[in-house]
Amino acid sequence: MFKKGNTFIVNFGFVIILLFTLFYVLYIWANLIIPFIIALLFSFAIIWLSNFYKKLRIPSFLSFTFSLLTYIWVFWLIWKLFWTNIDELVKWLPLYQARILEIYSSVFDFFGIDAPASFTEVLNEINLQYVFTLVIGWFTSIFSKTWIILFYVLFILLEYRYFKNKLYLMIVNNAQRVHIIETLEKIKADVKSYFVIKTIVSFLTAVFSYIIMIAFKLDFAIFWSMLVFILNFIPNIGSIIAVLFPSLLSLVQPWFTPYDSVFMISGLTWIQVLMWNIIEPRFMWNRLNLSPLVIIISLWFWWTLWWVVGMLLSVPIMVIINIILWKIPVTRPIAILLSEKWDLQIDDSDEVANNRKKIIKSFKEKFGKIKTKSKK
Repeated sequence: MFKKGNTFIVNFGFVIILLFTLFYVLYIWANLIIPFIIALLFSFAIIWLSNFYKKLRIPSFLSFTFSLLTYIWVFWLIWKLFWTNIDELVKWLPLYQARILEIYSSVFDFFGIDAPASFTEVLNEINLQYVFTLVIGWFTSIFSKTWIILFYVLFILLEYRYFKNKLYLMIVNNAQRVHIIETLEKIKADVKSYFVIKTIVSFLTAVFSYIIMIAFKLDFAIFWSMLVFILNFIPNIGSIIAVLFPSLLSLVQPWFTPYDSVFMISGLTWIQVLMWNIIEPRFMWNRLNLSPLVIIISLWFWWTLWWVVGMLLSVPIMVIINIILWKIPVTRPIAILLSEKWDLQIDDSDEVANNRKKIIKSFKEKFGKIKTKSKK
């Protein structure tokens, strides 16, 4: 029906339609899919930390228990510090609002100009406590689905033990098994690398930012440093927002001079530039192999689709999509277009290759036992 020359165009068009349909489904079912993705990542994080404890010669059951308790303790500590500081910050907001009005009036007095009455009335009418509460509530809305996420985590961890065996029995062709295993191992290795490196760099950035804010006696330094840690998971613009909030606060604190604000803002900016333009690229972007332009576009796309959660997950999602596109011959040109470099070989990681060999060996041993039992 179609000429050979048109086959590629037809297949390419089919893939595009399929992708648009997929993204539409992701948008419509966001309330179900987002908790599942978070649960999936959290489950993998538990498994990775459990494997780390196993390397310390801790028994399997205890290593899994320690891993789960570690994450529970970390999240509880973050939650406790976060909300304690928010309550204190809300109480201080009227003082900061009065300080904003004072600075606003002094600027016009300095130039000998009368402040616009309409704008002054607007500033007086704004309730910073209400606005801040709305912003925090919107930002932390994902925590309202905590029980759904934990429900997913439970069943993902139960299913994880048998998934590899099911995968082996589902696929008859050995070449296809290797092909799928390579893809899954590449995805697992790259997503793991992304979150490990991102967590370490974000933590170091938050610690250094906290030291600077404490040195200048900025209010709620621990809260702003925690916000720095979270926001730095958002590519590119997250670091700008992370510096913006404490910078604005430094301008309205009564005991801060303009010189204090300038020096503190310079220090926070220098840390962000050092971490995200020098330290992180040396470990991160060469491995993920995504074009910087693609990262920016995907950031806004996933923001439109899933809001804040989409921004936080935009890079790992694009890494997974690009690996899958590379493994499909028809969509390989798209993968090359999305990549920073043209080379997207799946087996370029020693860790991936070693894990793949172990999985294939495990499959063969278990499948051999199944065959033996069936013969008996």
